[in-house]
Amino acid sequence: MADQDVRWSRAQKLMLENALDVETMAACLGQDEDRMQAMLGEKPTRKITDAVAAQMEQTFSKPKGWLDQSDDGGITFDLFGA
Repeated sequence: MADQDVRWSRAQKLMLENALDVETMAACLGQDEDRMQAMLGEKPTRKITDAVAAQMEQTFSKPKGWLDQSDDGGITFDLFGA
């Protein structure tokens, strides 16, 4: 699974755990709704940036790097930068 796929999947899990939609997530993070929709919507057109990932982890009391952990608990590494 690609790094962004892992981040998107974990972000979806975070929203589900907290009963949030994209608009509410944007409000919680103080982010623009359209930008967050582009990152977290069903068909994302933008990558979840490192800054937004860190902000999500901090806001929802997740450990640093949580958004980058695959469902098996390991951190994903893309050796070829793809």
